[in-house]
Parts: sequence; C-alpha cells; structure tokens
Amino acid sequence: MIANSMTRLISVNGRTVTLGLVVATLLACDGSMQTVSINAEDFRFTPDLVRVRASAPLTLSVYNAGREVHEFDSPILMYAPKTSLPKDTPESAGSPGIVIRPGESLRLVMAPPAGTYLYICRRKGHANMTGTLIVE
Repeated sequence: MIANSMTRLISVNGRTVTLGLVVATLLACDGSMQTVSINAEDFRFTPDLVRVRASAPLTLSVYNAGREVHEFDSPILMYAPKTSLPKDTPESAGSPGIVIRPGESLRLVMAPPAGTYLYICRRKGHANMTGTLIVE
C-alpha cells in the first residue's frame, strides 16, 4: 500500500505525464489496485457517485465520450501540497482543471485518505457536471 501519498499520471494523446510527487513510504501491499472508470459525457459524469476503499491504491480513468471539450478538476485530490500541475496545451492556460478533448482520456493514480471528494468540469456552461468520490 502507498501510505499518505498521491501519484498522478495523466495520459493524453497516448503519452503519460506525471503530475505529482510520491510523498510517502511504500509499505507491504495488503490490497490490490482499485480501478474506477468515469465517462465525461456532454454535461454529465457517469457514474456521478463512486465509492472505493481507503486501504488500496486507486487508478481513476476519465474518458471524454462526448462531443464537447471537458475540464476535469478535483481541488483536494489534484492540488495536494508539493504538487505541480503542468499546463500542456494552450487551452489549459489559465484554467485550474485538466482539459480532456473528445475521444481522449485522463488517468490518475493515487492513494487518497478516507474522505469525500468532489470532481467537476470547469468548462463554461457545464456547471451541473459534477460527481463525488467517496473513499471509505
């Protein structure tokens, strides 16, 4: 298990970019990697409620299955201390989230502590595009 840490990977256009630093010690693994897939559709996330165990690392994949560009953001998950987020595209400049174009996907690998985390789309007009990740 990765204790008190969060490693972030983003896969855009077939390449993987590390978005954070591992800030903790690796311990004996008592659980397997959990995988959650979320679709960003036009104006909604499916599913919009996800529950996972706090005892195992998590791979969160977000696929843009819609026609619109989406901007995935989860302030507590993505902006932990000592984390820097690169802005890979001109579209991302000045925006807090990660832009996901139609047909592209985002992959985050993390070990979040127990809690409730909101994820949202930051694009104008997508205000109701939200979801919740519950780590128990």
